[in-house]
Amino acid sequence: MSGKREALMVQILFATARGAGGMRISRQASAWLSGRYLPWLTAVKPGLEAAPIACWADQGHGFLGKLKEIGEQARAVAAGSELTVDDVVIAAYRVESEASCPFCPDWPPPAGLEMETPLPEAVLGQIVFALARGAGERRLSLDASAWFHDRYAPWLTATRPEHLASPLEVWEVAGKGFLARFREIGKGVRGIAGSEISREELQASAWAVESESPCPYCPTTPPPGFYEEATLSVSAGSSCGLPRVQLPA
Repeated sequence: MSGKREALMVQILFATARGAGGMRISRQASAWLSGRYLPWLTAVKPGLEAAPIACWADQGHGFLGKLKEIGEQARAVAAGSELTVDDVVIAAYRVESEASCPFCPDWPPPAGLEMETPLPEAVLGQIVFALARGAGERRLSLDASAWFHDRYAPWLTATRPEHLASPLEVWEVAGKGFLARFREIGKGVRGIAGSEISREELQASAWAVESESPCPYCPTTPPPGFYEEATLSVSAGSSCGLPRVQLPA
């Protein structure tokens, strides 16, 4: 199960992607964001008593607002449809250097952050950006972020018995198709009422896409507990707005 730090990193990436307004992100830029903000979550700056992760319940909304601003600034300086390392570095500098928030990381960051981030983390960032492109302006709840990491971080590096490679190992060939599926998952929660995407809504949309996709790498089993939750919602007469999903017999 994902820890809080991993779930918060998904929220951070999602917020930045919302600010970027549907732009794609290069693998190197995604790696830079993870290299910059994943350690930041648990680092205690001199003069402060706690790390950002420890005060997220009180400060998290403000943190995510600044990260969305970074996405907006990156979009403003970008020359193409895909954010580069230079775009996100310039954007981060503009926002962090002007912010009065004492928790902002020190500037300048270590050189070569994009080279130090593990490849799975960099690709997962691209996945989160694709999800956000589909979801529009809705925010992603912490519970949904944790579930998303639990579902797809292991999937990315796992090799099923019928395959010779993991999704990560075939990413250069199949990555665009994978990202298109994640964008479809985002679209599945786009029209639901409410400003924040819940875990249940994200689960339903994910299984709707996975169960109907011809892609041989898609998960073949519904999310754990999905049947039980769907049954409870129906029996309780829920009107929560979950997408209607045709589950296999």
